[in-house]
Amino acid sequence: MDILKTGAFIKKLRKEKNMTQKELAQKLHITDRAVSKWERGLNAPDIALLEPLAEALDVSVSELIQGERAEALPEDSTKSLLEYSKEEIARKVGGLRKKYAGLLCACLALALLAGGTLLWRSGVLFLLDTKPSPDGEIVIRVYDKKWDFWPLHFTLEDTVQTIEEFSGASGRGTGYISYGDSSYEGLWWAPDSRKYVVSVRGTEGTWLVLRDLERNTGRNLNAVVNLYDWLRQQGLAPKRLEPPQMEYQFLQWGKDSASMLLYYAFEDGNGLHEGYFWYNCESNEVSGILELDVK
Repeated sequence: MDILKTGAFIKKLRKEKNMTQKELAQKLHITDRAVSKWERGLNAPDIALLEPLAEALDVSVSELIQGERAEALPEDSTKSLLEYSKEEIARKVGGLRKKYAGLLCACLALALLAGGTLLWRSGVLFLLDTKPSPDGEIVIRVYDKKWDFWPLHFTLEDTVQTIEEFSGASGRGTGYISYGDSSYEGLWWAPDSRKYVVSVRGTEGTWLVLRDLERNTGRNLNAVVNLYDWLRQQGLAPKRLEPPQMEYQFLQWGKDSASMLLYYAFEDGNGLHEGYFWYNCESNEVSGILELDVK
């Protein structure tokens, strides 16, 4: 079917009947815009409208499809109608496919956007670790993005941040601590579930933070552990005005929840020193140092 030819034929027949597009549309119970599209060859009449349209214009369906008056045999009319039907079905199916494909794509895009937003807000995308306390009353979640409590969402700012979630006889609550732009190395609970140590690595090396929940305090162990002073007192390190840069790594808690076993390393005029020692976070005392024989 040549829709340009059929459109011109419809226009010619309509004018011969002295009908306006609106009058023809009213006979067919459609809009005059549809008639206008037919006549301009932008669209073809729906197959259900062929018979009433042909009747309104006083032509056969076959002539309407062919776009000209003709003496068509019955089988020719049937063949033309079948071909037109195939074209219309293909056109409609194609249109429906495009419509629903577009709708499906839009739905998928919205679902992905909504899902991504929920994942972003929940922090699942940025969760590094989950550490419940030994008594199960506190859960600490470690993230690599900053959480803003107003409005409630994660930002793009890179930082190690712990969020403490309390639940127990004393009630529920939440606390959080940021450790700046660094990388997370580990978190260790004390046996009493009231202290924990966080290890993070920044541009100047690894540093340990002791978090005391009963006192609601946090201490940088690298700054408060006086290991080098103890070594100088024991004659194991040269006396100097400025102590060297000390590197500490957490190993384990003692059963008393106050002492912790730490690894140390530093360099001075005598070379590299490394070993282990016990540090008591209640008394701030160092004991049991064991220096490794570094070759």
